[in-house]
Amino acid sequence: MGCDQRVAWLLSVSRVLGPDPDLARRDGFIAALKDRGLPVDASRVSRWESGLQPLPSRVAATYEDVLGLTEGSLVSVAGGLRRSFGTGPTPRENGTRDGEMSDAELNRLIDLTEAGAATGAQWLQLADHFGRFDRIFLREGDWTALCRQLVTELGSSVGTGYVRRYESAAAFIRQPNARRHLIMAVGQFVTDPDTQVVAPVLNLLSEVPDPAAAALTLRMLSADSDNKYLRRAASSVAAVKLARGHFDDTALPRLESHVVGALRRGESLDGRLDSFDLAVRLPEESWQRVTGGLRTRRAHALVAQARQGDEMISSARAASVVADLAPAVQADTPSHQAQEPDLMLRRLLREALFHSHKPRRHHAALLVAASPYAPAAARHCLKMAADPNELLAARAWTVLMRVGHGGHREAVVRHAASDERPSVRARALVSAGLSGALTPEESAAIAEQYDASKSLERHATLFALGMAGAPQLAALAESDDAETQRGARWWLNQGSAIHDNDMTGRGTSWS
Repeated sequence: MGCDQRVAWLLSVSRVLGPDPDLARRDGFIAALKDRGLPVDASRVSRWESGLQPLPSRVAATYEDVLGLTEGSLVSVAGGLRRSFGTGPTPRENGTRDGEMSDAELNRLIDLTEAGAATGAQWLQLADHFGRFDRIFLREGDWTALCRQLVTELGSSVGTGYVRRYESAAAFIRQPNARRHLIMAVGQFVTDPDTQVVAPVLNLLSEVPDPAAAALTLRMLSADSDNKYLRRAASSVAAVKLARGHFDDTALPRLESHVVGALRRGESLDGRLDSFDLAVRLPEESWQRVTGGLRTRRAHALVAQARQGDEMISSARAASVVADLAPAVQADTPSHQAQEPDLMLRRLLREALFHSHKPRRHHAALLVAASPYAPAAARHCLKMAADPNELLAARAWTVLMRVGHGGHREAVVRHAASDERPSVRARALVSAGLSGALTPEESAAIAEQYDASKSLERHATLFALGMAGAPQLAALAESDDAETQRGARWWLNQGSAIHDNDMTGRGTSWS
């Protein structure tokens, strides 16, 4: 199903499965819209919620208002889906408000954003205003300050706050006057040798076919880089840029070399997933050249399977897992009336867990996260996170990073402290860092295992402690281990997780 149908599904389930039974009925919802001065009828709402009529952002914003949801929670998820996979209206045609912003409002927004005092909704308002014009003229210093602040906030914002900021940054990077400043801000942030958070910021380079963005991605993919987390994130960005046609043929030898090096290592599929994605996106002639350099038939078979079916496990296995998961999530979600099996939910859960292309996994998970299914999806994914199959467990944790803890924050932290599988525990630690403040006992339990942990777990431990602003960071910043010392000090300078103060209703987790 296309973007219009997915956006329509999100708006429909947000209404039908929302807490207000009157709004769940179409006639009650139409009455609420008319009370706000919107002259709509049953036919128009039906077209909106069936995907027969593309939904402008102002319609999604209206749903947020009527249903009492966080400002921008539906708009940002729908906007990201359209930007990544659809055509959709231009930013000028797709504004969330009818009138233009006054000079006083604009100046206030710029002051708030530059000072680091803006919420994700206010960043979206600024991006929405800029999107109405072909050119935006600000002083160089203002562009630099805005872009640096936005990129810095992307490094530690969570939930809907992160999604809203990312959509704002994606709008900035498409704005000709802002693009150079934002690419420079991204480069400065991720090339700091001590940076602990890379992918949420570096992903912005996939949004435009700008030669500078392509060159920066290739440079970070280089084997000369000693930052493996930067190389992994660059590999993911390269896969997206390759799929979108952002590279010319001269880039292919470097991409092929990276894929061969990554797939020849003895890591699990989960550990090399970004390079796996890049291998799946290579044109056929490149893939044929790569196959000659692979040492194992298993690596070849996994990529060949995904190139044919676009899933990282067999189709039968994926179908079996989701056949159990989707009905359980739907049954565990409160409803005002009996519901038919939700086929879109099944499709989205399958993509979020098993699709070979990261943007498809990411946006499918964000749609579930923004829907009323999120708490139940989190609870059932948490059960899957304990699966003895490491790939299934790791995939479940990755979905949990987006849908949140579903009211089971303590269980997330408990897994983060106790799981004995390094790649699985690392994801649990990241989820713990996204789940809110840690108690003194929880942060101590996580920190006490640091010295005995592998590198991947140590990195994730610093993330969990850093996002929580845990006091153990101060001791780690004085560690005899130089890498630990630098990582802890980076977190002390970056600050803890940004939780926007305007959140209402459901939230989603950081991506």
